[in-house]
Amino acid sequence: MSRFKNVHPLMIYMPIKQRANLKVFARKNRMPVSQAVREGILMRMAGGNDYTSGWNDGLEAAMEITKNSNAGKMMFPSGRSFSQMVNEEISGIVRENNKTISAEVVVDKVVQYEGEDK
Repeated sequence: MSRFKNVHPLMIYMPIKQRANLKVFARKNRMPVSQAVREGILMRMAGGNDYTSGWNDGLEAAMEITKNSNAGKMMFPSGRSFSQMVNEEISGIVRENNKTISAEVVVDKVVQYEGEDK
C-alpha cells in the first residue's frame, strides 16, 4: 500500500531566506514544515485577509467620521450632502476578499478630486 494514498507530493520553489524562516516558524510552533505550508494554503483559499479587513475597516471608519462631521452635513444645491458625495467615492475603493486594488487606482482617485476643483 502506498503512503501517498490520501496525500499527493507537491514541490514548490521559494527563496532560501524564506525557507529558513519557514523552518524556524515550524520548529517554534512544533509542526512539520509541510503542515505549516498546508495551513497557509488553506487559509489563502478560504478567503478573508487581515490586510483587506483592516483596509475596509479603515475606510468604514473614515466614512463614519465624514458622515458625523459638521462639514459633512453641508448640503449642495443638488440636494446631496458633502458626506454622501465623499462616502460614495470612498466606497468605490473598498476591497473584496482576496482581490487587491492597485496603488494607481487610489492615486487616480486623488488626482481626480484635485482636478474637479479647477
